[in-house]
Amino acid sequence: TMQITVFYSPDPDKCMDLQVEATDTVKSVKQKIIAVYSPPDWANTALLAARGSTEYLENKKRLAQCRVQPGSVFKFSYARNLTTEEKMEMNTQGIQTEEFPVPPQMSISTLPPRPLPF
Repeated sequence: TMQITVFYSPDPDKCMDLQVEATDTVKSVKQKIIAVYSPPDWANTALLAARGSTEYLENKKRLAQCRVQPGSVFKFSYARNLTTEEKMEMNTQGIQTEEFPVPPQMSISTLPPRPLPF
């Protein structure tokens, strides 16, 4: 058994110490935090990373695989995976999303569709 500290709120002073095993999964650690700190309505995923890092840990990995040591400090946050439609909507509003840039000029044809050659 080892103790880790997880910061879980936008408030920088809110954290919890958790007793975990090296064989615990990242997902099980997230579930312990979710039990205490309920997700907001907009969230559809949760992220866990070493504090100060944006290298998020994979749910299926065991803590030992992530090189978690006693006393390790993490940051937990809720997030939202955007649908293609949400990404397009944000882009049309001028908000860039990494995965889905809209070309600067889009052309829309108003010509009738061509008949298929068969």
